[in-house]
Amino acid sequence: MLIAVSILLLVVALVGLVTRSVDSRRQPVIVVASLAPWLMAAAVPAAVLAAAAQAWAVAVASVVVIGVAVVTQWPLYRARWARRSPVNGRRLRVMQANIFIGAADPQALAATVERLDIEVLTVCEVTPEGLDRLMASDLPRLLPYCHYSTGEVGDGTGIWSRHPLSETRRHDGFVTELLSARVDLPDGPAPLVFAVHPVPPWPRKPADWLREMELLRQRLAKIPSDDGPVIVAGDFNATADHRPYRALLDGDFRDAAQSAGAGIQPTWPADRRYPAIIAIDHILLRDGEFHEVHTVPLPGSDHHGIWAELTV
Repeated sequence: MLIAVSILLLVVALVGLVTRSVDSRRQPVIVVASLAPWLMAAAVPAAVLAAAAQAWAVAVASVVVIGVAVVTQWPLYRARWARRSPVNGRRLRVMQANIFIGAADPQALAATVERLDIEVLTVCEVTPEGLDRLMASDLPRLLPYCHYSTGEVGDGTGIWSRHPLSETRRHDGFVTELLSARVDLPDGPAPLVFAVHPVPPWPRKPADWLREMELLRQRLAKIPSDDGPVIVAGDFNATADHRPYRALLDGDFRDAAQSAGAGIQPTWPADRRYPAIIAIDHILLRDGEFHEVHTVPLPGSDHHGIWAELTV
């Protein structure tokens, strides 16, 4: 019995490892890859049970899978123990919030922005009604400058800032709104900020998600290297275990959780009786350094927010 259970757990771990590694367009593979870290963790009890049953082949195979799994997740934690030189520049706190088709509590969001001293906020799923609620809260007092495009069924996106915005733009080719704006900091460089929300690969077919992730990668790659700092924040509907997301980091962009050594920062689902398990909200940065990153509750939303302190 122990051998059978250990083999089953080893298979579960292998499924997590394989789905993370392959470049697949198949929806089941993409969905399972979202759970890859938790599936790969099944190799630990597999090794223990196999050793207890003296099934040494299974035990060795499980240990090998554990080793490979650690290699895949280690980049998210490595910076925690790395020695980093101080970075000169302007400190800035940025937050991303998916407000669940406008249903999140806008006053609670504003209170979080004030408590954390957030200067730039990106918002996903901004409906016309949700926008009215945001504008009736304390958010405009805290972040008076904004660039937004509303939409139904979660298509709207927005950028709110403590500082003036320029070069505001809506980018074509995306089902959900992709917006960008330059934040004119009074005492530092003017970072270009993108608010992104690629469509989910489930329950809809993943073709649009794959297309939008690749289009986003191409769009970011075209930004001239001398154009200054670039911040990309949003609900990517992708984790670090999806190859299209990792492709965004192949160039000059860095992920907040990875750069700060903060590990997995789950943001979804946040409206269940169990904790959020999937990290699909992210903040990326080019030409700067992350110092810390954390998730934060968003009452009324099915997502946690994520915020980071960084230097540009």
